[in-house]
Amino acid sequence: MEPIGFNKERTRNVLEEHDIDVLIASTPVNVFYLTGLPTLHVAPNPILYVLYNQYPSLSLVRRDGEESLIMWITYRSADKFSWVSDIHGIGSPKGAMVSVSDKIEEWGLSISKIGYESLMPSYQSEYLRNKFPNATFVNGDQAFLDMRLIKSEEEVKRIKKSTQISEKAILNMIEASYEGITDVELLQIARKTIVDEGAEGWDHLTMNLGPSDPEAPGVGTTLKAGDLNRFDIGTIWKGYVSDVSRELVIGRIPDGAEEIMNNLIEIQEFCEQSIYPGLNIKELYSNASKFSKSLIKRGRAFVTGHSIGLECEETHLFSPIKKLDRPFEENMVFDIEIWQNFKNQGLMGIEDCYRIKSNGCERLSSLDKKIYVK
Repeated sequence: MEPIGFNKERTRNVLEEHDIDVLIASTPVNVFYLTGLPTLHVAPNPILYVLYNQYPSLSLVRRDGEESLIMWITYRSADKFSWVSDIHGIGSPKGAMVSVSDKIEEWGLSISKIGYESLMPSYQSEYLRNKFPNATFVNGDQAFLDMRLIKSEEEVKRIKKSTQISEKAILNMIEASYEGITDVELLQIARKTIVDEGAEGWDHLTMNLGPSDPEAPGVGTTLKAGDLNRFDIGTIWKGYVSDVSRELVIGRIPDGAEEIMNNLIEIQEFCEQSIYPGLNIKELYSNASKFSKSLIKRGRAFVTGHSIGLECEETHLFSPIKKLDRPFEENMVFDIEIWQNFKNQGLMGIEDCYRIKSNGCERLSSLDKKIYVK
């Protein structure tokens, strides 16, 4: 079986750059990335995720790219999902750590530099520190991120499919909308669409009807004519996520909203047209912020872009909070979202998915960017 996103050569380069001799994955998302083992909560049967507290799955990758997998001994189908040949079955948390330490010793790395995740459970990290007192332990989060930021063709394919399903869910929500429909009913439409399209589930179902809290829909809020309503959907397709949002109005668009949306679209397209491999991310953010200020005479737009893949926000590439000081690279996949406060209805905005190609930026989304009106 071929890896999905894991690339041995890239891994070797990343571990060399970070000077890590062996990197240990302990969270379900990074174990999935390194091995393909269905450890995610959206697996067809998420049993490995559910039983993680009793039978933890871990994976190790050596500086030369060689891998080892530690997993629940009762699970007999690893060879159907994982490309790793060195697999060890365990039946308890302690057994998992014994297997990990045995592999480190077998590889002759007991006094080496060991990278681990900051989210590794304390019983695991403490076991390793006690077992290998002469080893150097370092935070491996950035190494995992550096591996995952560049997507394989298979990963891009999965994100594209996820994006298509998210957009269909949004269109179905828009089509079904009428004055008086509740957020509960709209959530049901989104979920049904996602499942009917064959996806494993949803990463997020963010939605505001007028001034309602977009992060907490499903409380019975009703849609009212003249309000701005945002549908922000992230579908999960074979483990990979998308992030798309659109605005809807029943009746007449509120005064000033269309002008703001046109500005936000123009800023988003400025980013899209400016990005190319080699451009420093901080430079892009600076240029986009200046362009935004030249365009918007009242209020402030929030310019944000975050990497997407196995997680909706792998990391913020650029935002008012954080800007990475590194160049864009070919096959990074991310979203660009531009927001602005609108009167008493919170944030309105536009959000789409993109991929960097050798000659620039490719938009993966296909929905019209306008405010939809019914």
